[in-house]
Amino acid sequence: MFAVAALADLVIAAAAINSRHFAHKTAVILVLLLATTAWVFWKWLKVRAREFRLTTERLLVTDGIFSKTTDTLELYRVKDLRMTQPFLSRFFGLENIELLTSDKSTPDLVIDFIPQTVQLGDKCRNQVEGCRAAKGTREIEVE
Repeated sequence: MFAVAALADLVIAAAAINSRHFAHKTAVILVLLLATTAWVFWKWLKVRAREFRLTTERLLVTDGIFSKTTDTLELYRVKDLRMTQPFLSRFFGLENIELLTSDKSTPDLVIDFIPQTVQLGDKCRNQVEGCRAAKGTREIEVE
């Protein structure tokens, strides 16, 4: 009888340990899921809060969620333009546009997650060429 009671106590203790272990695993998974969801939401919010305005002479970039900052890039300073489509962006019909410039404050400007249908890269290229022609600006590389 004593052996049966000891065995029953042992089974109950093992079940309690397993349930605590299961609860611990569940809590860890929930915390990781919550942290990942919060991170994805924050990234999405940052992308949605960014605003780009293209004029005939400038590209204005407004950035920030709580406090806004606007950076101005003179289009005649753009040296090169690169359009990339990472796999997931391509899957959703989006692209990234990278402007390589001679501007000291923003030597590289990346405009992410732009719908391909907007054709912003072509519009930027046309505006840059128009601005350079209007100002008579040429780029000279000195080595």
